[in-house]
Amino acid sequence: MRHYGRCYWELSKARLSILVVMTSGAGFVLGSGSVIDVPCLGWTCLGTMLAAASANSFNQILEVTNDSNMKRTMRRPLPSGRISMEHALAWAGTSGSVGISLLAYQTNATVAALGAGNILLYTLAYTPMKQLHPANTWIGAIVGAVPPLMGWAAASGHLDPGAWVLASALYFWQLPHFMALSFMCSKDYLAGGYKMVSGPKAALIALRNCAYLLPVGFIAHYAGVTSGFFGPEAAILTAGMGTTAALFYRDPTLQRARHMFRASLLYLPALMFAMLLHRVPNRNTAKESLDNTAPSGNETSLEAKSKRSNPEDYTRPPIAYASAAPFPFLPVPYFR
Repeated sequence: MRHYGRCYWELSKARLSILVVMTSGAGFVLGSGSVIDVPCLGWTCLGTMLAAASANSFNQILEVTNDSNMKRTMRRPLPSGRISMEHALAWAGTSGSVGISLLAYQTNATVAALGAGNILLYTLAYTPMKQLHPANTWIGAIVGAVPPLMGWAAASGHLDPGAWVLASALYFWQLPHFMALSFMCSKDYLAGGYKMVSGPKAALIALRNCAYLLPVGFIAHYAGVTSGFFGPEAAILTAGMGTTAALFYRDPTLQRARHMFRASLLYLPALMFAMLLHRVPNRNTAKESLDNTAPSGNETSLEAKSKRSNPEDYTRPPIAYASAAPFPFLPVPYFR
């Protein structure tokens, strides 16, 4: 039993899946009102963990031949023969089914659809694309940006503009992170048959996406997700990672790539912590809207309706514009 438990842990890429759960949990807290629904947060994290485990397991099932040719991955359960293909398929299917079912029954249909869509995107688009074109990294970045949306939708019941702030940060963060990894593991990726960006071009892409991260903190404040303190703090954090990216671009060596990779590992938890520290309760949740619009005491329903239409009662500023969903398969964001 312990043997199979270890195999399931490795098939699931558990450490990576835990990071995914952290981003989903952060999205849940940011999308919550003044009171955080802890049981729902727990179910969301558990469902996200199982969905991520399923996607990672399917990834290894499809890449078993490639993994056997790479030093970094040849000791995984499938290439090493520690678990059968049938057993791995059963684990991937079961964890995915249970995870999506939990999300559907304990949160809402939007969260379940995002989770199921992300498994399909990771398995059917990102995984095969790795052997065809370097654009796989951008598809992978979309996959990584979805869990915060899942958390937000679980907490609020829908996706409003604020939901896309952390998702955007996750998307742009992944490009410097994976460009450094691609540079460091270029020989291994070549042996595995993967098409990855490498060399000076990887450094340029990393630097460019660090620049895209600079306004995220100020956008978060404008969207009413955080207080004004978060903008300068996020910019300082981004400047720190951006400095390592600039040095990597100026001198594209293995050592510079390692420095930027380590900076990216520190950046994400620091950014999420600052974001949660300065969060503004979401007044667009179903519960908050119900509490704010229900007539109390001697208040008439007409007065309650008037209170609903008063923009000063909302912490988040109304957004008048509309846009299409920037990611495939995602529903169009909810705009008030």
